[in-house]
Amino acid sequence: MTTKRATPVILSVLAVLAAVTGACGGSSNPLPATPPAPHLIPGGGVADGPIRGALNVYVTDEDTRDPLSSAAVRIGAADELEPCEALTDSTGLVRFESTGGGADGGSGSTGCKLLTKPVTMTVSASGHAPSTWIGVNGTNLTIALRAISAPVLGRATVTGTIAGWETLPAPATNHQTLALIGASSNPKLTDRANTIDQGTRSVDVDAAGTIVQVDIQSNVCVRNSNPAAMVDDCNWILTTHTGRQAHFAILIDNDTKGTDDQTDDTNTVIGWAIKTGLSFGDGTTTGAEMLTMIADSDMQPFAATFAAGPAGLQYMIGYPTLDLGDDGRVTIILPTLDKTSMMTRVPKLTGALAGGHYDLIAGAYDDATKALPATVTWLRNVDPSATAAVSGWLPPPSAIAMTAGTFSFTPVTGATVHSAELQTMDGQRRWAITIFDGTTSFTLPGLSPDPLPLGTLNYAVSALRIPGVDLKNIVFDDLGDKVTDISTDEIMYSR
Repeated sequence: MTTKRATPVILSVLAVLAAVTGACGGSSNPLPATPPAPHLIPGGGVADGPIRGALNVYVTDEDTRDPLSSAAVRIGAADELEPCEALTDSTGLVRFESTGGGADGGSGSTGCKLLTKPVTMTVSASGHAPSTWIGVNGTNLTIALRAISAPVLGRATVTGTIAGWETLPAPATNHQTLALIGASSNPKLTDRANTIDQGTRSVDVDAAGTIVQVDIQSNVCVRNSNPAAMVDDCNWILTTHTGRQAHFAILIDNDTKGTDDQTDDTNTVIGWAIKTGLSFGDGTTTGAEMLTMIADSDMQPFAATFAAGPAGLQYMIGYPTLDLGDDGRVTIILPTLDKTSMMTRVPKLTGALAGGHYDLIAGAYDDATKALPATVTWLRNVDPSATAAVSGWLPPPSAIAMTAGTFSFTPVTGATVHSAELQTMDGQRRWAITIFDGTTSFTLPGLSPDPLPLGTLNYAVSALRIPGVDLKNIVFDDLGDKVTDISTDEIMYSR
């Protein structure tokens, strides 16, 4: 199996869901005698819809989930003449009521005339990208804002090796054996918490009898057979997230073709190693971890096929994903499946993996060098012994435009919700917008300080398909196994 260049899946489920919340629809139920009490929804979400004269809003940090005090909450569209406004208290809570009585618990705003139907809400906090929800319709809301600068997140350090590394056959001439060590991702953490820079470590290289130290990536093992520069080292160092997880190694035969030009290298996956049932606390260092190689008899084929993509999106890739439940998810990025290489080998669901299952994440793009436009689909609980067939794709939103401060787009048929982001040119979020009521054009209220820098910005619009979801009562942490499709496109505009 030879690996090919992998275009990353552009949007993980949680990255998009962090900007997605809201509700729609109405009800003929009578106004309850006592409005539902405020309650926090861990990870974000909507509860106790529809809105009937009371609204409780918690504001938290997207990465840390800590409450944000003094966050500004505005109820009302950009052109609303009498918006309802208040700041969150030390617990991140603000309460709005339509009556004139005082709010009980949390900072509050009374006499709000807008609490008779779904509302538009904009939330902002110092150091965070604001978020606007259009058509949200629950009495209890929890919204998570992304910090512009990533906060300090929980990290642990693990050192170890691969059992049996020293018994592997010596690489052939102009070849080297590599092992890439990784940790399973936690679907309840954000991308920033799961994506970790590994740094480098030094290994001893025997250069014709002289030992020199060379830096390599910390989570890599290497063994070669080059007499001019011999190296054999599998004392890896892994920086990982906190909590439960599994660690794995993908073993690769790297054919250098005898040149220093890495662009002509080919990589063939030759084995796997894994260790499950791990857990680490913040700031801890753990040594002597041993990853156990998976026998070849405990590997099996995994095949996929791809339907033709939407117009212009004919470059397809796919990644089998091993879901280990509380131990997290392992996305198998090597080798990348595509229209020319549609089969790989994956560990069998036996032994320590007996309780797991496989999904397939597939994406369709314009080409390998362009992240957008794109569409991504998830096939859940696929049978590795059968071919995983991607039978269709959700096309991206179209006619995306920004004119004189009004943002617009043409929605995607079959999508459950649409969301948008205003981003800097390097992809940093500066405003998140979520739409659940069919709105296809909107303006944003003025905020001070202005969160949008002058110059060129990206306006990205996504469509999400979430079968069976009840948008009036939704917990974001539960959506990771429900989203089946996300499609995205963007334009650039200047201000």
